[in-house]
Amino acid sequence: MNLRSKLTGLGVFAALTFTMSGQPVSAARYGMAGCGLGSILFESGRDGDKAISDNRIKQVLAATTNGTFGSQTFGITTGTSNCTAGGTALDDKEQLLFAEANQKQLARDMAQGSGEYVTAFSALMGCPADAGFGAHAQKNYETFFPASGTSPEQLLTTVKASVASDPVLAQSCTKA
Repeated sequence: MNLRSKLTGLGVFAALTFTMSGQPVSAARYGMAGCGLGSILFESGRDGDKAISDNRIKQVLAATTNGTFGSQTFGITTGTSNCTAGGTALDDKEQLLFAEANQKQLARDMAQGSGEYVTAFSALMGCPADAGFGAHAQKNYETFFPASGTSPEQLLTTVKASVASDPVLAQSCTKA
């Protein structure tokens, strides 16, 4: 038996062991979909959801988000998006990394006042979906992007100051 056959057999054994165990592999801050942007946007148990079907739907949405945006790889590499050994991430670092990685798409969505990047950024800022972050971003677009060379650091500082000065967002966005 060659090495390749042994490794294949070991892989099949490991897969069967995890499949047959019936124990879902999950961490404290996210469900079976794993860490990544999806674990933040579709956190299990958020809003007091207790129905199992709601949590299953959230896990499917989280897994789809993670797969679509490659956010698990990014989160594991950078230690963000709930992908840290201790289960906590530094909000400022995560927000900055998101702004750096997605600045062009974020600028486009902020100009429109909606879109998946502004929704994800809003969630990283701790804003509920109905807080109006997208409309606020659209209204303040020229302030957030005063020049074509706006750095992610400048963007984040300006957005946080703007959110803090808005009475509604200041009350509802918990990580701004």
